[in-house]
Amino acid sequence: MRALTILGTWLCLTAGLTFGAVTYRGQLMDASCYNQNPSQPGSKSWVRCAPTASTSSFAIHTNGRVRMLDAAGNDKAGTAFKQGDLKRDKNGDMPVAVAGSRHGNTIKVESIRGRGSDTSVH
Repeated sequence: MRALTILGTWLCLTAGLTFGAVTYRGQLMDASCYNQNPSQPGSKSWVRCAPTASTSSFAIHTNGRVRMLDAAGNDKAGTAFKQGDLKRDKNGDMPVAVAGSRHGNTIKVESIRGRGSDTSVH
C-alpha cells in the first residue's frame, strides 16, 4: 500500500511538470501597430505590423489568432530582436517559437526563439 501511495504521489508531481509551458509557433508582430490597425479579412497583419528596432510591445499571430506577450515576453523578444536572433524570412514574416502559458489573450513567456534558430532567450 505504501508503494502505491508513493507511486501515486510521484505521478501527480510529474504530471504537473508536463502541463506547464506550451510552444506557440507563429509570426512575431508589433502589438501597438496591431491594436491601432486590427486585422482585416484576407490581410496579412503580421507582415503589415512586423516589428522594428523601436518596437517595445510584441504579439504573436498563431493559429489564426493574435496573442499579446506579457511584460517579460516583451523584454525577451526585444532582446532577441536586437541581438539578431529574430529575423524576417523571404515572405516578410518573422517566424518565432514562444514557450509559455496563455492567460486570456496574453502569453506569459518563458522563452522565445526564431524559427530554425538554436538560440533562445529565457
